[in-house]
Amino acid sequence: MKSAPALAHELHWGQKVLLVGGSEFSQSLPASILRAHGLQVKVGRKLAEGRSLWQPNMYDCVLLDVHSQLPEEAIDFCEQLRRAAPEQRIAFLSDPPHMCPSNGHTKSQLKTNTKEQRVAELKTAA
Repeated sequence: MKSAPALAHELHWGQKVLLVGGSEFSQSLPASILRAHGLQVKVGRKLAEGRSLWQPNMYDCVLLDVHSQLPEEAIDFCEQLRRAAPEQRIAFLSDPPHMCPSNGHTKSQLKTNTKEQRVAELKTAA
C-alpha cells in the first residue's frame, strides 16, 4: 500500500491527477496532500463526473475511490480508460490516506484476468 505522499513522490511537480469518487471529506485529505507536493488535482465526485473530466493524455494519474463505487462500475471505468489510453496510470484509493496502485498487476496479468476476478480483487482491496 502506498500513502498519498509516496504516490506524490512518484509523480513530478505540476503533473495532473484526476481524483474520482468519494465524499468531499474523503477527497479533501488526499487532494490536499497531492497539491502540497506540487501536483494539479481535479476532483470528480462520481464516476459520471470522472468520465466527463477525463480525456486521453490529460492526466498523469487517475485515483479512483473504490469505497464509493460499486466494484463492477469501478472496473468498467478502469476498462474504459485502458481502452482509450492503455498507458494511463490508475491507482485505487482504498482508505484515506492509503492507496493501492492496480494491485501490482502487469499489463499481461490484467488482460488474462476475467472481469469477475478483477471485481473479486477490488472487493478484497476495499
